[in-house]
Amino acid sequence: MSAPAEPSRRYRPGKRSIWGRVGVGWALRACDYINLGRRGDGAGKPTWWRPITRGLGGFSVTVAVTAAVAYASLHLVGTSNAPSLQGSTWLGVASAAPIAPQTATASGITVTGESSVTVQPDVAYLTMGIRTEARTAREATDLNATQANAVIDALKRAGVPVGGIRTSGLSLNPIFTPRPPNDNRPPAISSYEAINQVSVTIDDITRAGEIYDAAVNAGANSAGRLLFGVRNERDVTRQALEQAASDARGKADAIASGLGIKVTGVAMASDDGAGIVRPETSDMVAPRALAASAGPPTPVQSGELTFRARVRVTFGTSN
Repeated sequence: MSAPAEPSRRYRPGKRSIWGRVGVGWALRACDYINLGRRGDGAGKPTWWRPITRGLGGFSVTVAVTAAVAYASLHLVGTSNAPSLQGSTWLGVASAAPIAPQTATASGITVTGESSVTVQPDVAYLTMGIRTEARTAREATDLNATQANAVIDALKRAGVPVGGIRTSGLSLNPIFTPRPPNDNRPPAISSYEAINQVSVTIDDITRAGEIYDAAVNAGANSAGRLLFGVRNERDVTRQALEQAASDARGKADAIASGLGIKVTGVAMASDDGAGIVRPETSDMVAPRALAASAGPPTPVQSGELTFRARVRVTFGTSN
């Protein structure tokens, strides 16, 4: 009895590869035997195949079929009449077409713009401290309150409005008796110190020295700080930012001109800082006694204030 014809859906290998023909044919017939072995007893089933499938299971047979398909494919690839595997499915093996490389292009110029605006100060901020020391905490506090009230009254008499005077800090600390390095006894409290810090806003900066002297003569004895500022600080800061942005655009135009391209617009901009430039000062000022004196007023020079701004801008470009 002749063997049944193979379905037309199966690929017939080219004549140039005899090993390809043999390998594919053997693999397809092995698949037929597997199907017969899984359908139970029936006509045409080889009796020798059932014990093999039961003993080895599907794993060994699958490995054999896979090896045969791979072996046949090695002999089919490269033949003149072998079909292309790229972008198709052949014998259940999918082959995807290669993905085109993704490229990202960006054009632009990133620059930093800077500016400096100098203005005359029109306001001063003075911070003074009143420090008192006594044997007990209560005594130190009471003494400090009396002395602080005297300083505040002196500031008012000097023309500082009530709204320009505020308490910016209060502290009460124990003072310990010094002991020799080899003395292991616990430290003993010898007295207490009380400190009251008063901040003053001086609208007429020409009187800053006079007001300073009035506070010292009334009992302020802990040196503070004197800072100058401007009332319209926000407006000056914006002016500095505008000039920094203009500086950034000028730099971008110069770079673009040198490269033979054009600036088309702003892609991104950020503020890298703007404000008054002040010398570095310590937040902790060591207290020191300020002796009252009837000498000439303390000279105070306000000078000028410098506002600086810095921006970072990325400009779009085109050819």
